Amino acid sequence: MAHTRVGIIGDGQLGMMLCEAAAKLPLSTVMLATDAQGPAAVKADRVIVGAMDDEQALAALIEGCEVITYEREDVPTKAVELLREAEATGQVQCHPSLNCIEMIQDKALQKRWLADHGLATLPFLITDGSAQALHDATRELGYPLVQKALRGGFDGRGVQLLRGPEDLVNAWPGETLLEKYAGEFREIAVLVVRDQRGDTQYFGPVDMTFESGYSVLDTVSAPAAIDDDTCVTAVELAHRAIEAMNGVGVFGVEMFFLTDGSVLINEISPRVHNAGHYSMEACEHSQFELHLRAVTGLPLVGTTLKAPAAMKNVLCTPVLKAEGRTHGADQHPLPDHTVVHWYGKSPARLMRKLGHISATGATPEEALEKVDIQWQNIQEAAS
Repeated sequence: MAHTRVGIIGDGQLGMMLCEAAAKLPLSTVMLATDAQGPAAVKADRVIVGAMDDEQALAALIEGCEVITYEREDVPTKAVELLREAEATGQVQCHPSLNCIEMIQDKALQKRWLADHGLATLPFLITDGSAQALHDATRELGYPLVQKALRGGFDGRGVQLLRGPEDLVNAWPGETLLEKYAGEFREIAVLVVRDQRGDTQYFGPVDMTFESGYSVLDTVSAPAAIDDDTCVTAVELAHRAIEAMNGVGVFGVEMFFLTDGSVLINEISPRVHNAGHYSMEACEHSQFELHLRAVTGLPLVGTTLKAPAAMKNVLCTPVLKAEGRTHGADQHPLPDHTVVHWYGKSPARLMRKLGHISATGATPEEALEKVDIQWQNIQEAAS
């Protein structure tokens, strides 16, 4: 039996777009939000105001819905404990599972899980930050060396490159993940959807580029410019990972495509993903609808790419920040099959995701050109 009342933990743009998708289905949404008047919260059918670890707010969320999902993986330990108790007593279901959330939100646990399940990933070490541990890691993994914080790192935060011995003085203290540098590579992603019955669908693979200064996702183009064999390899690897964790919902599987043709998992996100935003305009059904169907028990539907597509994040630049204008949470379709999505975020902080631009075209390159032109228009209007 399908559930009809969905609880969403988190009030960012992903939660907002989940609410928008739910409104087109026989589903109602209850959002745990920090601001009842925030752009995401106003899209929900009901809002419960509180922090993610607020016991009273979580109790109200549990009481108000049948299934709970998340728009972010950094769910606090206290919240996980309360949700686990509620699941054990049959009050609510949580998808993806709380075990999955706990494993993925800790990069050490996630990397060890990938290795233990024979899922291709870069060589890595978990170190305590001591000088000896760093020295031993450089001997085993070589330079450059990628250091990642175990928790809380996203949108370029919590990752740094140690290029040589002179950079070790800048290494973060304490327990961190050290990873062999991939060398020359491209970043691709596959979004896997898996429901409670084990049925699956997928979006992808797509190419991803990142803003060089902050390592924030810049553009996505679909389909990825890879050959058929690489496409099959990437999809199969992503499916194996989500099957192994018994995942329910949409999972963003980010990968490295190396110059030798190998495909390795970088990391997995247990939620709808920035790399799948193009699906709203370019696919048979969006990642947001598929996620809701998967977690509530509704049957999965098609994900076919109807036309080559591209997406570009509207990142807050100095020009946009100085201009100080805030856009409401809305969409602006343009005549050339381009849509500008604004998230209604305020204040405008540098490199904050204020929205995204999506487009379809005859080729991914044409679609990318369209989003770049619109990005320039936005910059010029703000200057």
